[in-house]
Amino acid sequence: MSPRAIVTAMILGALALGGCSRQPPAERWTAMTARAHREADRRLDAGDAAGARARLLALVGAQKAHAGESAERRLALQDTYFRLARLAIGDHDPRQAIAYADAGLAYGTAPHLFVANLLVARGAALEAAGDPRAAAADYQSALLINEALLGQATELQ
Repeated sequence: MSPRAIVTAMILGALALGGCSRQPPAERWTAMTARAHREADRRLDAGDAAGARARLLALVGAQKAHAGESAERRLALQDTYFRLARLAIGDHDPRQAIAYADAGLAYGTAPHLFVANLLVARGAALEAAGDPRAAAADYQSALLINEALLGQATELQ
């Protein structure tokens, strides 16, 4: 997808955010995020990975432009960057996948499922880039997070 098409998609995403003015801002943002992920899923189902990537990048742009530091927005950004990293891995572009994973991890590394997902994606990208030692470290970190989350879930039952 051309840079011009990506910028156009980002602008359209930002305009869509502003067009939902009847809902409170948090609900508007949540609805926009859900729509963007559904649209990315539809594009992926149709074999349009470039279109899905453009939609997710537009969402990231809109989220950054309107993001406070709420946990919900941080997690949504991390999930979106995870999806972008997975798309880059599928495109055999490990450097871009690492960049997306790093961008998601920049929002925090507290033990959470979304952080574990980003670490796994970065580990796969590092492995593809020929850095098995760094990949193993990310996989180990993700495993420890998932283990802790499983322990917390079983304590609640």
